[in-house]
Amino acid sequence: DSDDGPREEANYSQLKSVERKQELLNGHIPAGHIPKPIVMPDYLAKYPAIQTNEMRDRYKAVFNDQFAEYKELSAEVNAVLKKFDELDALMRQLPHHPGSIYEQERISKVLQEYKKKKNDPAFLEKKERCEYLKNKLSHIKQRIQDYDKVMNWNVQ
Repeated sequence: DSDDGPREEANYSQLKSVERKQELLNGHIPAGHIPKPIVMPDYLAKYPAIQTNEMRDRYKAVFNDQFAEYKELSAEVNAVLKKFDELDALMRQLPHHPGSIYEQERISKVLQEYKKKKNDPAFLEKKERCEYLKNKLSHIKQRIQDYDKVMNWNVQ
């Protein structure tokens, strides 16, 4: 596992093995079978290996621009997730067999509201966007580091 060869060769050989596996599946496909699409993040194609200083500067500008969004979103999502953890702990402390019907209804309403908030589409979208940005920024950062390594630049 040396880093001497270009990264594209490793990706190409991985693709070749995937292609071979797919050849095995070229037989009879059952009626009604819907193949699952392989979803590749857009940034893999959009940010290939850096070839020039200008490309590096563009990647760095995108990184800096979107890192600010990621930091803000990450803080927000993590605060909500921390609150959910606290609420999970509180939920475990609730009595499993409430004494009165009023108490039972109250606990039931709290549980419904909690589940509703945990599955809120706006929160789930923010969480997904945060994960996407994290992966995209990691990819861009890796491309910059790879280029810097090749150019023998001193990265701080």
